[in-house]
Amino acid sequence: MVKILTIFFLLFTVTFAQQQTNKKEPVVINADKLEYNNKEKLAIYTGNVDVKKGNFNLKADVVKIYLDEKGDVSRIYASGNVYFQQENKWGKAKEGEYYKDKNLIILRGNAEVHQDKNVVEGDEIHYYTDEEKAVAISKGNRVRSILFPKDKEEK
Repeated sequence: MVKILTIFFLLFTVTFAQQQTNKKEPVVINADKLEYNNKEKLAIYTGNVDVKKGNFNLKADVVKIYLDEKGDVSRIYASGNVYFQQENKWGKAKEGEYYKDKNLIILRGNAEVHQDKNVVEGDEIHYYTDEEKAVAISKGNRVRSILFPKDKEEK
């Protein structure tokens, strides 16, 4: 089970850590509105936000991108109907955060991560990318996993 959770979250890592992978691929962000505050190093995209990089797609009502002194992404916060997809992997939650310095991804609020037919659900899902450690937490209901056995290849 830990291996399956690790696979789920390794794949999700690509989602929020998109600026570290496929460096040649441009990030294209579409939204109804963008506010950028250079003093605070904060870009706020609102309204039907759609972020694409290669075969990765992130959608949310609001996406806040926090930059460090060098102008690199230090934190990403997405809220409202958060949805991501990359190939056969997708997930959703009410909000999601990525902390570059902690190598931590957090999904909050009815969090779900899917790969093919497999599912992990909880109120919160935390993934520590350096440690390859995943923690699913539920405060009201129990954490739920639905795992399907792999089909054996026919010879």
